[in-house]
Amino acid sequence: MPNPTDLEDRSKSSVESDSGLHAARAQVGRIGPRLAELADAVDRGQTNPKAAYQLIAETDLSAVLVPVADGGYGLDFADYTLLLADLARYNGAAALGFNMHNVAIGNLFDSEAGGLSADSARFHDWVVSEVVRGALFASASSEPGNGARLRGLSTTYRREGDNYVIDGHKSFVSLAGVADYYVVSARPADTDSDFEVSHFVVKKDDPGVEFTSDWGGSALRGTSTAQMLLNGTIVPQERLYLGVEGMSLFKAIRDPHWMAAGYLGAYLGLATAIVDFVADHLARDTRRRTDIALTQQFGTMIVTFEATRSLAYRAAQAVAERTEDANAMIYAAKHHLGTSAQALASDAVQVTGSTSMAFTAPMQRLLREVQFCSIMPATPSACLDYVARARLGDNMLDVRTQAW
Repeated sequence: MPNPTDLEDRSKSSVESDSGLHAARAQVGRIGPRLAELADAVDRGQTNPKAAYQLIAETDLSAVLVPVADGGYGLDFADYTLLLADLARYNGAAALGFNMHNVAIGNLFDSEAGGLSADSARFHDWVVSEVVRGALFASASSEPGNGARLRGLSTTYRREGDNYVIDGHKSFVSLAGVADYYVVSARPADTDSDFEVSHFVVKKDDPGVEFTSDWGGSALRGTSTAQMLLNGTIVPQERLYLGVEGMSLFKAIRDPHWMAAGYLGAYLGLATAIVDFVADHLARDTRRRTDIALTQQFGTMIVTFEATRSLAYRAAQAVAERTEDANAMIYAAKHHLGTSAQALASDAVQVTGSTSMAFTAPMQRLLREVQFCSIMPATPSACLDYVARARLGDNMLDVRTQAW
């Protein structure tokens, strides 16, 4: 039988989470219209991407994952996915950038702080205090030629007294120059081991840190993505992630949801924006609205969207509840969302016609942005490989069999 105390704690946690989600969604609703205005302006290069993150910072949303008792909103992964979808409905690029803050710190809140070692607890408490005061974190894992994989890293670290010295080159770092801290993955300089990966928190103004100009991609200028160079950057030992060396890859294999599917909510929000755009367009265009073929095609879009949303939320809930199939569900949802979001964008253009692709309309931006869902980890091939091998009974916790 369940322990009554456990049930009581679980009930209290659920109430706090519901309250936190309501408050966080209200904040998104408050700043949403302004974020929507910024989306196209930033995409065209007319406005600095930092403007969107300043809005987010003003709402204290950087603390959405921090427990209520510590001054945050106390969201779990399922609630977070809902919130991120709300945010992306207004501004997909800002939601993706904001997600990288939570990817960087998310696994700190996947388990109870009370079970941590002394060093881990100190690190946890320090991050919480920084986030509550408004600091933004970012993830710096991707490397040229290696992508977001933790194996095959070229960035290295070495120990010098009570400090670590990091040398390396990171690519596709979102929130570059915007975030206050960067969680950098690195391997020991004195070994070629693929498995002994650690993470370190680097300040944006630490000596030896340099950011290149923003990446000139076809979309997502609002993520403020650039390359990060580390040349002899000294990091004190208290900024070793959770105070533990060599466990990052094992953690990512066991709990892959942040690396593989932190993006779920963002791309779901973009898909929602696409469906919203078509609905608004048809409502204003009597000729197209009365065209049976077009309305049925829109109906097909809605069915696809609802199925995609259902799978994404089911996967996020599985993570929150720590079900046995949570990891496989995450990979399945990531793959399905990538294909369906792109299909929805293509169908949207057919249903609304050429006028929807005007430079002044958001559809052309949404069409470009959703393409990146299949580029960002986990890739479609990695998702299919994972769900197939999981179903065949392979040991998916064995790091030797994983692409990360």
